[in-house]
Amino acid sequence: MKSKLHYNVLALMLMAAVVSSCEKMTLSESAKSENGEKGNVVLRVTQFEQTPFDARTRAEVGSVCTRLCFHIYNEEGIRVSYVNQKQEESNFGTASFSLGEGRYVLVVVGHSASSNPSFSAYEKVSISGNNLGDTFWCCEEFEVGEDEIELNLRLKRIVSMLRFIPTDNKPADMNQMIFSYRGSKGTFDGLTGYGSTNASQTVKLDVDPDADQYEFYMIPSSDDDLLDIQLSTYYIEDDGKIHSLTEKEISQVPVKRNCITICRGSLFDGSSSAQSVFITISVDADWDDNINVVF
Repeated sequence: MKSKLHYNVLALMLMAAVVSSCEKMTLSESAKSENGEKGNVVLRVTQFEQTPFDARTRAEVGSVCTRLCFHIYNEEGIRVSYVNQKQEESNFGTASFSLGEGRYVLVVVGHSASSNPSFSAYEKVSISGNNLGDTFWCCEEFEVGEDEIELNLRLKRIVSMLRFIPTDNKPADMNQMIFSYRGSKGTFDGLTGYGSTNASQTVKLDVDPDADQYEFYMIPSSDDDLLDIQLSTYYIEDDGKIHSLTEKEISQVPVKRNCITICRGSLFDGSSSAQSVFITISVDADWDDNINVVF
């Protein structure tokens, strides 16, 4: 009896090992299909908004961004598959998936941050900290049937750049600037590409002594977004001691995705500024019309 029980336990252990081995093989094959080696759904990035070329090669895609994130959700909003790519990968810009029949939502983000965004769900995508730079996005719905499908994707720029050009002399000891405002920064709705938070934001810039302008990116919440910005300047000693130098408030600054807002005026006089706004044509073909703010 004891001997028979012993053999039964051994048999069960052997069966479990075989099942475990099969599961590992299945996971490995699935991972391969999602990394571009095979699949019934092929996604290919072919164009970026406001760039003067079609992205037909890996090198051309890499000239715009260094990372691509392809995330696929089912109709219930549950993520079913994803691939994150780096520029050095041979299939950069093309992703292949094995998906069952049904309808899906695809969210793609192209960026050059040091780490990938977090995807809490397709309606909440976040690029953290000061990582936010030039960022591109697209959202597509598609249906998988019996035949293989291939989608060519056009990514849109979803950020605004704010560029500050002082007309007065900066403090001689200034080595740090902090821009503060309330609105969205690096968190956006994956379905619309617009900023999805309304929180207090700070952007910290280490100042190059030779710089004559200062820039940062943010993701607008709408095409009519307005920011009230406070600029604070500091001198930070080597031991970390902080000296506050100047403060400046600039109200009702317009921002729009795929546009550069240029703020030109006295940045270091410590005053609050009302500003006038006018539109000029950008000399940079990669962006849409500039928004100019004079204060």
